[in-house]
Amino acid sequence: MSYPINEKYTDEFCERNAKLLSRFERSMYQTRPDGSAQTWTSSAVTYTRWFRDRRGKSIDEAGKVDVDDYYEYVSGQYEGGATAGGKFDGVQQLYHWMDRKELIEENFTESLLREDYGISNGATRQARALRQEEDYISIPRKAVELLWKEENLPGPRIRNELLIKLLWYTGLRCSEIIRIRIGDIDHDEHKIKIFDKKTTEFRPVWYPQRLELLFTQWLDQGGRDVIGPHGGESEYLFLTHQSPQMRASHVSRIVKEAAKNAGINEVLYVDEAGKKRWKITGHTLRHSMATYHANKLDTKVHHLQKILGHDDIETTLKYVDEDDSAIRQAMQRPWS
Repeated sequence: MSYPINEKYTDEFCERNAKLLSRFERSMYQTRPDGSAQTWTSSAVTYTRWFRDRRGKSIDEAGKVDVDDYYEYVSGQYEGGATAGGKFDGVQQLYHWMDRKELIEENFTESLLREDYGISNGATRQARALRQEEDYISIPRKAVELLWKEENLPGPRIRNELLIKLLWYTGLRCSEIIRIRIGDIDHDEHKIKIFDKKTTEFRPVWYPQRLELLFTQWLDQGGRDVIGPHGGESEYLFLTHQSPQMRASHVSRIVKEAAKNAGINEVLYVDEAGKKRWKITGHTLRHSMATYHANKLDTKVHHLQKILGHDDIETTLKYVDEDDSAIRQAMQRPWS
């Protein structure tokens, strides 16, 4: 059966991608409400553009790693909010449709979960499950400290203890921590250069001196030797047995497993695809660190904005508790 190709796609994409997008668009408008169809089609086009520029192949040739890279990119660009969620859904729908039409062998996107990229759920089921007004889930410091207790850490212990502590002390995104190269670390200043994809510049992030012992064990005392063939070769701080660079989804799995072992993780809900959505993930540590700084350490909001790499200070303000007693104390203390 032949399908007409939308001219707007042939102007920009190769014939194969143009045909796939045209068919997907038509299917969405025939089977979905206009709002969803428009959002998902637009998101599929954005993804196809990204895939073309970075891979040079048609989208039906993509693999799980390709889409994983795209989700990391989207999460970093849009801070995991509603826009990122829409783009996530568009790609999920695109590959679900290709799977139904038997254009691909399997829908590998089903195993890629929003929570692994810090992308919020559009319906804020997480927020409602916890009776919170927003989906910025955080846990107290005492709960965080349970994650790196030896009996709760999945192996390899040294790598995962350093990983979880860095997430907590720096507030880095999962997609940022996996990009740290050994050469980006200044051990004298206890500082790491973090590349910001939005600005294409580096921002400094500091960590406490107490982590230097773990860095030494991991980098200089054979900690990486247990990580298969890449241990002595990878330029990246965090790697796995299979790859010289850890992936963001792997970071989140480590955190989830540690929280399960500590007995503090829980399933918030099961989505339409039957996937469990967990309370404590890699991105939960970022929210927890920000909440702790904003409300317990009284870190200035504009400083916290720089620490987290937020473009808009309104994003940072979401971590500040609206506590009338704290506001009252702040206003009355200077005059008492």
